[in-house]
Amino acid sequence: MKREIIAEGMYMLRETDEANYTTEKTINEISENTSNPGSMYIIAESDGKVAGELDFVNGSLKRTKHCGSFTVFISKEYRDSGIGLKLMDALLQWAEEEPIIEKVTLNVFSTNLRAQKLYEKCGFLIEGNCPKDMKLSNGDYIDSMLMFKFVK
Repeated sequence: MKREIIAEGMYMLRETDEANYTTEKTINEISENTSNPGSMYIIAESDGKVAGELDFVNGSLKRTKHCGSFTVFISKEYRDSGIGLKLMDALLQWAEEEPIIEKVTLNVFSTNLRAQKLYEKCGFLIEGNCPKDMKLSNGDYIDSMLMFKFVK
């Protein structure tokens, strides 16, 4: 699923040729996230198909363990179905209950208005703007926005 979303070429950090996802790599990523205190991985399923994924990773140092960032993938056929909101609700509920986590952060393309609306609906605020943070393969630049939500 991730490979297909990245191939759309719109709002993901990776380029298509960098989407080296295999079943083994995905299993390892899930295992790493779920065994690391303060990190987690959620898979949303619908009718036996993966509809979305969300991974959250906190800092590895004492001074950064209290906060982390996430990446979310929603399969094209499930966008605007509420899957993204359910994943975000699950993340935030987990973060509120996870003793280590105090702050949830994200980085989003400034052009990804759909995602920004979802994050704002979930209570995230804009922390800053990063000019020319993303350089596309055609040479164009896109700003990214940093957003955050304190859960404690």
